[in-house]
Amino acid sequence: MISETKVVPAFLGGFICIYGLVSGFVKERLFLSEALVAMVFGILIGPEVINVVDPRTFLNVEKFTLEFARYVIAIQVMAAGITLPHRYIVRKWRTMSVLLGPVMVVMWLVTAGIIHLMFEIEFKQSLLIASCAAPTDPILANSVVKGRYAEANVPKNVRDALSAESGINDGLGLPFLYFALYLLNENYSTGHAIGKWFYWIWCYNILLSIVIGVVIGYVARKLLRLAESYDLIDKESFLAFSIGL
Repeated sequence: MISETKVVPAFLGGFICIYGLVSGFVKERLFLSEALVAMVFGILIGPEVINVVDPRTFLNVEKFTLEFARYVIAIQVMAAGITLPHRYIVRKWRTMSVLLGPVMVVMWLVTAGIIHLMFEIEFKQSLLIASCAAPTDPILANSVVKGRYAEANVPKNVRDALSAESGINDGLGLPFLYFALYLLNENYSTGHAIGKWFYWIWCYNILLSIVIGVVIGYVARKLLRLAESYDLIDKESFLAFSIGL
């Protein structure tokens, strides 16, 4: 019997090569994103359709999906930041404040209301699901910010705003998620839930992460410029530097 460790790389490599040959047609003519096509391909070869590959037989699907998704999103968020103009967040802080503040809150509440009405579940549960659906995904946003169609039909300032907003709100979706989780926890009173949400999520997970990101980014930028000025780094390592970060 053929090992899954040989089947999976074969299908993965085959998909990348075949999709690469028609990627322009798929994105520019059919207006389909890579994520959607990859998901459909995975469903087709998975246990529910053709059953060529069943990942449940050789790995912990839930844990692998969680960790792999974290890596993919981290790389995509870094890529979104690199493509933005210099000091974009500082210069466009008003736009970002509106998109990440009232607009995102309204998106969260409206999405929760729709889920509550459609599935007739408790509103707290709707808030939990909406926290996952409301933030703009940086991977899916690629379909409207990159490519010839986007460059021809979407103004650059709109594309930059979408890239910045989709990258930042991946992290800012966290407080909405945990706000609903803590409210649903029967062991917490409302005051305890809000208090823990404030000091653990906002102060520790978000603000401390921002500080760490700023410090590491600043030091990495200085080191990269120093290495470049002394001609110590080659082009390949320069391009891979962001992935390492």
